[in-house]
Amino acid sequence: MGATRGSPARPRRLPLLSVLLLPLLGGTQAAIVFIKQPSSQDALQGRRALLRCEVEAPGLVHVYWLLDGAPVQDTERRFTQGSSLSFAAVDRLQDSGTFQCVARDDVTGEEARSANASFNIKCESQGCAQSPCQTLNV
Repeated sequence: MGATRGSPARPRRLPLLSVLLLPLLGGTQAAIVFIKQPSSQDALQGRRALLRCEVEAPGLVHVYWLLDGAPVQDTERRFTQGSSLSFAAVDRLQDSGTFQCVARDDVTGEEARSANASFNIKCESQGCAQSPCQTLNV
């Protein structure tokens, strides 16, 4: 039942299959979404800590970490564990600054960055009172 001359045409509807295939054909891109973002926290000098980061994305993403804008290299003391950043022993000199989780889809080039996070590093003993970290009276 087509439109006759002088009558308004009905809007065309996309077939359901077209709507489902549109993202696959590059019509739209689904975004990388952070399920868990790192947050600033107190940490004790020399103790374990964890900065959590979890992402949801339509494809495979590569997750890495930045410290003050520079890529974080894995060491025995500080390393990625899944997509989170694990610290075997927090160090006030090496772990001071702003951390950020970055998720990148290497196929599409899409990249998302988490909120910034940092440590408020505290000391347990009087022996580190000379350092710029705070001393706890325990």
